This record gives sequence, structure tokens and C-alpha cells, in this order.
Amino acid sequence: MRDIALALFILGMIPFIFMRPFVGLLVWSWLSYMNPHRLCWGFAFNFPWVMLVAIVTLISLAIGRESKRVQPSATIVLLLLFFCWMTVTTFFAIQPHSAWQQWEEFGKLLIMVAVTLMLVKDRERMHWLVWIIVLSLGFYGVRGGLFTILRGGNYHVYGPLKSFFQNNNDLALVLCMVLPLMRYLQLQTAQKYLRRGMGLAMLLTGIAVLGSYSRGGLITLVAVSAALFLKSRGRIAVAVVFVALLFTAYQFMPAQWTARMDTLHHASTVETAQTRMQSWEFATNVALHRPAVGGGFNVYENAAAWAQYAPEGSIRRAVHSIYFRVLGEHGFPGLILFLALLFVSWLNCGRVRRKTRDSPQDKWAFDLASMLQVSLLAYMVGGAADTGSYFDITYQLMAMCTLLNTMVADKYAEAPAARTVGAKRARAMEPRRTDAWSEG
Repeated sequence: MRDIALALFILGMIPFIFMRPFVGLLVWSWLSYMNPHRLCWGFAFNFPWVMLVAIVTLISLAIGRESKRVQPSATIVLLLLFFCWMTVTTFFAIQPHSAWQQWEEFGKLLIMVAVTLMLVKDRERMHWLVWIIVLSLGFYGVRGGLFTILRGGNYHVYGPLKSFFQNNNDLALVLCMVLPLMRYLQLQTAQKYLRRGMGLAMLLTGIAVLGSYSRGGLITLVAVSAALFLKSRGRIAVAVVFVALLFTAYQFMPAQWTARMDTLHHASTVETAQTRMQSWEFATNVALHRPAVGGGFNVYENAAAWAQYAPEGSIRRAVHSIYFRVLGEHGFPGLILFLALLFVSWLNCGRVRRKTRDSPQDKWAFDLASMLQVSLLAYMVGGAADTGSYFDITYQLMAMCTLLNTMVADKYAEAPAARTVGAKRARAMEPRRTDAWSEG
């Protein structure tokens, strides 16, 4: 029944996507982040719904009258350079078959990032996109929080099968990234019941992070809570949620959870931490021996490369760090481009905050820029021990940062011009003064 209902809904949306490609972007985002087909058990589970919606959206955009202009920005240039460099490193990849598959997946992602840059032109569309992201990922936050409470915290919370946040660590990171966007919607919502509902969703999402049993997730959650308190308006509400999470963690979570989190005090002696550091050493050695091109996507999958570059006696595993993974797979140029993307995205939000800080009518932009920065902070902190270098949501957030900066910059560039035109019109309407000598 789920399969049929999902198929009917998506097929029913196709005519609307043909009429309005922005609808296709929203449906694509919903499918990419919520992965509703992974909650089915029949034919819908493996059907390429995301690709279908992406193709229809691209056709609609190509034949429609929607503007396809993308305003140049540093983020766009860096994304193009990053992908071009990935193409170069894939040609020299140690694990070529797997590398080209990953290259193809990342290329598809960037196409939809480009669609985001084309279609999200105003506040309303940006708001709709944030709502879709929050509802899609917040579903797993609310469900995971309720699961943790009902099961007494005795079981791990995981993401949907075959999604980019399937395992507990990836899920915890993604949920920490969506928490600030929930806060943005809470600040922008006038209805009291929606504000309270979003506050409850934030609390349950935080509990889901605890229920993931991810130690990196706990560290990221603390960092996000502190950043929300510093960057958000209405700090009392944030403090209440944070205190509730602390109470849940230390009074409600079971002994095995507390024992696992206590290992953070001596992380270097924990086996999982040791294997992570071994993967970092492997990635560093690959980059030092192949500094320009690295080992290509998924180099860790190659047993011979692992034996050559990893510490002796280490267990082969994925590189658990967004930074070391990019370094090992794409060399030092790839890491520089990756860090530059994060840095420029942060700067874009910083520019928006400075311009809109004292503008009541642009409070939405100030709040969104602040919360996007907190989402980026969550990714940068949690990603230090996670494999998610190519998370879908990360690159769409980067696009949203540059779009928000462009919207605000265009508005503030038009304001002086409007004032100048208004002044010229006022002067033109003034009565002309005659010269006394000419009258004589």
C-alpha cells in the first residue's frame, strides 16, 4: 500500500513539475532528504524516483519561461573548480570503477545544486525550500526522539536504509545540521501553535541525536546548542531546550549510553577512535605520496593501497573525517577547494548579517544567515570524525548561502539608486526660480 500511495503521489506531481520547475526542485529535495521510498517494502524501494523527478524538472526548466540566469559568485566558481579537479583525480584513481561511480553521483548532485541556484530567487522560494528540508529530515528527528523515549534509550537510532545518513553517526550529524533551520522557522512563524510545535520538534530531534549513541553527535549537539544560544534571538527558548536535553541525557538515558559517552574522556584508548585515527594516517600518507591528485574517490576500498599507506596492522575502513577523506581522495588542491567552499559560504552569511542586523524588514534574512552559519558549524565540527564529505544537504546549503547573499546585496544596491531617482524627480518638480536681472 505504501508503494502504491508513493507512486501515485509522485506521478500525480509530474504535471505540476512540468508547469513549474520549482515544484520539481521541492519534490526532488523531499525525495533526496526524506527518502520516503526507503520506507516502502515493494517495488518503490529501489525505483529511481529521484532521477525521474530530476529529469522531469530539467525538461521543465529547459522548455519553460523560467529564468535560467545564475548570478556569478565565488561559490559557483569554487564548485566548478572542485568538480573539475575531482574529474582529474578520478582519471588517476587507484580504485577506478568505484571512483567513477562516486564521481557520477556527485555530478548529479551538482546539477540539482545548479537548479537551486537558478530557481530560488526570492524570500518566498527560499522559505519553501527550508520548510521542505526541515520536514524531510525533521521527520527522522521526531521519530527517532519518540523511539528513544518509548524504548528507554536502550536501542540505537538509525537513518533509512541506503540513504546518505543510514548509519547512526551520519544521522546524528544530519540532525544537528537541521536543528538551526528548525530554529529559523520557529523565529519566522507567527502562529503560536507552530512555534510550540517546532520547539517540541527541536527537543525530540536533540533526543534522537542522543539516541543515535554517536559520540561525535553528542559533541556536535553541544556545539550547535552553544552556537544557537549565541546567534539566535529569544535565547531563553534555546536555553530551555538545551537544559531539557541535558536532563534527558543524564537522568533518562541508560547506563550503557552513559558508559559509551564517558569514553570521550580517554578517546585515544578506544578501539573505534584508534581505527579512525588510522584512517586519517592512511589518507595523509596517500596525499603525501600523491600530493596533486590523491588516490581518487574511495581509495580506502583498495586493499593494496591500504596495505601500502595505512599503519601496520590497522583495519581497513572508510576515512572518518570530511577533511582527511577529501585530502586522501583529491590531494592538497582538493582539500584547499573544499575548505574554500566552507569558508566562502560562512563569509556570505556574515555579509548578510552585517547588512541586515539593524533592518526590521530584513530580520528574516538576518535569522536565516545566522542559522545557516550554525548548520555549517555543525557540519564542520561533526564532520571532523564523519565520512560525509559529499552529503547532499551540505552543497545545497552552500547554494542557499550564496543565494541569500545575492538577494540582500541586490536589494541594498537598488536602495541607493532608488533614492537617487527619487531625488532627481523631486528636483524636477520644484518650481523654477527666475533671475532678477533677466526680468529687468
